[in-house]
Amino acid sequence: WTVGLQLPAIIFGWLIGNILGALAAYRRSGYDKILMPASLFASNIPAFGMAVILLVVFAIRQEWFPTSGGYGYDMIPSFSWSYVLSVLWHYQLPFWSIVLVLIGGQAIGMRSMVIYELNADYVKYSRLMGIKDSKIIRYVFRNAMLPQITGLALAIGTIVGGALVAEIIFSYPGIGSTLLDAVRGQDYPLIQASTLIITLMVLLTTFGIEILYGIIDPRIKSAQSD
Repeated sequence: WTVGLQLPAIIFGWLIGNILGALAAYRRSGYDKILMPASLFASNIPAFGMAVILLVVFAIRQEWFPTSGGYGYDMIPSFSWSYVLSVLWHYQLPFWSIVLVLIGGQAIGMRSMVIYELNADYVKYSRLMGIKDSKIIRYVFRNAMLPQITGLALAIGTIVGGALVAEIIFSYPGIGSTLLDAVRGQDYPLIQASTLIITLMVLLTTFGIEILYGIIDPRIKSAQSD
């Protein structure tokens, strides 16, 4: 449950944030004026704060989504369509509480990197040579992505911690709820096991990001071969 919630949310939020940040830097004008204040506001809200806001607005007041659980309490886990739809329905608020917080920080960082790359010498030279902007922006986006990948690797631990708190707020099944129950019951072996699983998740995710970094940046492969 934890991997199914956090991994898609982290990847989706990271991709959307970088795309919005690149568009804000490239187009500027009114688009940038709207995106930047929204990104600054969202990036300063912790994951548990966003979870509480979504819970109060969309679950308690509007009653569009359920307040807790991973599926309907009157259902038995199975491969039926009703169970799958119930899981997806309960999935929405925990998922978006992680995504919305992650989008803001990634958009701000990506905007700064794209602005820096757009003023680089190779971009000016390419435009003087008559190369289309649609081709130049591919190189700009790829070069600007490198620090973002490093930042994601460094912040992955904080993201996982915030997502665990979101699980607790929504009573969503996963490591977060299990860890809370273990602390309340003073079950020390279960606390140690949950902490070990969280540590392994962070290490494996960081390792995968480092591999991705080498694939995106050919200079790393060249340095290793030398």
